[in-house]
Amino acid sequence: MKTKNRPKRIRILNLNWTVKFVNKSCKETSQAWGWCDPSEQTIFIYEDQKPDAMADTFLHECLHAIVFSLGADVKEEENIVHRIATGLCTVWKQNPSAFKWWESLL
Repeated sequence: MKTKNRPKRIRILNLNWTVKFVNKSCKETSQAWGWCDPSEQTIFIYEDQKPDAMADTFLHECLHAIVFSLGADVKEEENIVHRIATGLCTVWKQNPSAFKWWESLL
């Protein structure tokens, strides 16, 4: 499992979030691959995932944090976040040069 350069913090809008990678016991307790705790501004990611699944989970939880940070009331948030995260991961993976260009614009 890739552990190098894992983020410990991420800034989402004007909020600083902690990113924690958790082990199997936390996953069994939560029954999730990851979760977002807005009250603690912490994103938790189960560490024993294949890289593509972890990428999807990380983006998924960041999207939850964005929804929270915007104060948005999104109906069916879990369903929407799940589909957008998977879609973006697919587009990103299939078009890496487009995202390198995109990153250069920022």
